[in-house]
Parts: sequence; C-alpha cells; structure tokens
Amino acid sequence: MDANQPSDSSEKLNAIIESANQLGVEISEAEALQWLSAMAAESDTEISMDLETGVFGHKVVMLDFSPADLAHFREIGRLVEFKDQPGVVETALALSGSSAQSKIQTYPGDCDYFERVNIIAETREEACQILAKIMREKALDTLKGPTYQLIEVKLGSYPYDVVKGDDLIKADSPISWSAPEIQDGKIEAFRPDGTQALIRWEEAAAEPGWCKMDWVIADPVRGKLANASNMLDVTWEAPDGSI
Repeated sequence: MDANQPSDSSEKLNAIIESANQLGVEISEAEALQWLSAMAAESDTEISMDLETGVFGHKVVMLDFSPADLAHFREIGRLVEFKDQPGVVETALALSGSSAQSKIQTYPGDCDYFERVNIIAETREEACQILAKIMREKALDTLKGPTYQLIEVKLGSYPYDVVKGDDLIKADSPISWSAPEIQDGKIEAFRPDGTQALIRWEEAAAEPGWCKMDWVIADPVRGKLANASNMLDVTWEAPDGSI
C-alpha cells in the first residue's frame, strides 16, 4: 500500500467538504466519503461522444469546452435538462459560455446551463400550470442521487412581505423553494403582523418570473463538489402560433 494514500484520501475529503461549504451546503465526513465514492465510480465510466453532432446532439450548443470536462458536462446536462413533450413542450439546452470556458471560472467545475422552454397551450394560464408541473416533476425526480443533490428552485415572486425564520422578505422578491417545500407543494411563513402566510406552488406559477434550478454535484475531474444550474427562458406559444 502507498504510504501517501491515507494523506491523499484526507486531502480529497477536505477538498469535498471545503467546496460544499463554498456552496452553502453543510456535510459531515461520512457524507463526504459517500461523495468521494460516487466520484470514483463516475470517473471509471467511459462516455463516448460524436463531435459532429455535439455533446448533447443538435439541441445543445457547446460554446467552448476543455476536453477533460467534456464527459462531465454531458452527464450534468442529462441531469438538468427538460424533456420534450410533442405538441406541448419544446426545449433547447445550452451550456453557458462561463461554464464552458473552464479556465477562467472563479469556481472551475460549476456547470451553468440555459434552456429555452416553449410551451404550447390554449391560454397563458394553462401554459403556467404546465410549467409548474414539469418543474416540480424535474425537482422531485432529481432530489438526490449518488452524484447530485437539489439545492433550491426559483419560481414565482412573493405577493407580499413575509417573514421566514429570522428573515424579512420583501414583496416581489423571487421565491426560492427548498426541497422539502417543493415536496409539500407550499411555503409556510408569516406576514410582518404575525398572521400566517401560505403560498402554494401552483399559485406561484401564475406569475413564474425568474425560473431557475440549482443542484450540488460531484466533480470527478477536480475531486470537489460544484454547482449545476439551469436558467429557464420560458415562452408561451398560442394556438395561432404567436409567442
């Protein structure tokens, strides 16, 4: 056995814990070991690609990338992307330039995506409910796995001032939904006067505003945890084809 192996493992664990702290995620040494094991398993998986069609096929534009990160970006794209639903939902996913150009990032390994989501529906209200449905399904399907964990989802805005914990959140601020809140389909808080405030997922989707999903992910290339996000550009296509 290599005499440096224990020290090397300790350094890897510290790197995972430190990177998690940078993302605002607290993990124990036991949880760090689980992430480390998942990274080792992912590193052993070979992923092929077709340079002519692009990493994710014709629907995704890779602006620039380093070869070492190519397979990593591809796998994370599969995690964050929304699926097409013929005649209802049309999507196109792209990796943002800052993520693709890994050499200039403040936190290399972060994967920031941008996805066009076009929803075909009779009315705007119906389109908003379809959006609410697919975002909640995506969140519930990707709550936690060996190499990822959902952090939060942004959908809707607060209709009035609320108090959550020790924080006063002003009206019109984007709503950040935690995993438990998404599972419950509601946010429970208080108004400044002490009366209870209840905001339901479907109600927030009526005015979706800033739509974004964030995960913490394993980065086997660097042996750390990183952030993966998908910013949605949502459009409604009416029956007459107007957007």
